[in-house]
Amino acid sequence: MSKSREENLRALFARLRAVMRGMHSGQGFRFAEFTVGPPQVRILFHVASNPDGVSVKDLAELLSVTSGAVTQFIDALVEKGLVRREEDPNDRRLLRIKLTEYAGSRFNEFRRSYFAAVSRVFNSLSDEEILQLTALLAKVNIPSNIKEPDK
Repeated sequence: MSKSREENLRALFARLRAVMRGMHSGQGFRFAEFTVGPPQVRILFHVASNPDGVSVKDLAELLSVTSGAVTQFIDALVEKGLVRREEDPNDRRLLRIKLTEYAGSRFNEFRRSYFAAVSRVFNSLSDEEILQLTALLAKVNIPSNIKEPDK
């Protein structure tokens, strides 16, 4: 790899980290009267897109953390009444994480407010530039073990 390419990639990585920090600004997001952090947001989005529920193992893979760490995130969401644990109907040893009725009824409102909050970092881009950036990022080789993010 040429030195200039390496320098360009380092600058790109730094910028991507800055964009992600800017999107989340180290703050929590409001879900009704509760505040949830970025990992909990990812859990909520993933669980909401899987009505049959999600295993702790799947959530750990999604977040690239241990099952113990996911359990702590889930415990906080259970305390807030946003998710519940249910036995898997096919394997009683497994638990599935699902949205509560309360969270399900408010999820679309949460999704709108979340996207409004995180999208502000892209206010300086035109719609065409956003499409260009999306197309460029789609060309990046993502390892096969990494799942595409939920829509």
